Amino acid sequence: MSGVGGLISPYGTGWRYRPGMSPGSSLPIPGWWHRTWPIVGLGVLSVAMWTGRIRNILGDESLHGTGEAVRLVLALSFVVAGVAVLAACSVGYRGRNWRSAARRDPDGWQTGPGVPSWGATLTLVLAGWTIAVWTVQGIGILLDPNHDAGFKAIHTFLMVGSLVVAGTALWGLRRSWPVAPPARVG
Repeated sequence: MSGVGGLISPYGTGWRYRPGMSPGSSLPIPGWWHRTWPIVGLGVLSVAMWTGRIRNILGDESLHGTGEAVRLVLALSFVVAGVAVLAACSVGYRGRNWRSAARRDPDGWQTGPGVPSWGATLTLVLAGWTIAVWTVQGIGILLDPNHDAGFKAIHTFLMVGSLVVAGTALWGLRRSWPVAPPARVG
């Protein structure tokens, strides 16, 4: 941590006092991308991975009826949720002024992940859904004797990657950054 004019910056020595900025008025905060990349990653992963799954389902001649419908609904749920999370990120980008997103804490003003509250809730749901589906589906694939070692290896990689991305998105939702010190009394 470095200090400038009595202020301590948790972001290292790169931050400097700028003319016109009153000392103590604001600490630098990470930009929108720095605060939002874990959530964008979950949205992009969901759309990309599950769009590929939809293509595989529609190309599988052996799937018909209920089996195909259930698989399509599952895959579509991820694609729709991923698009909605990316839309929330877009809304957060347009309203990225930290002053409108900051909240007062005992330690001073804090700002969160860079998405509106509905986007944070949707991200929480998508991350939970990702964890639940990949835990059940991944274990099922690993235990199924009908799948060969290559199929299991690829899906284990996809499962672990998805769980890491979902966990990172949850971590991103819980983070907050100081934007102003607490008001001085006296």
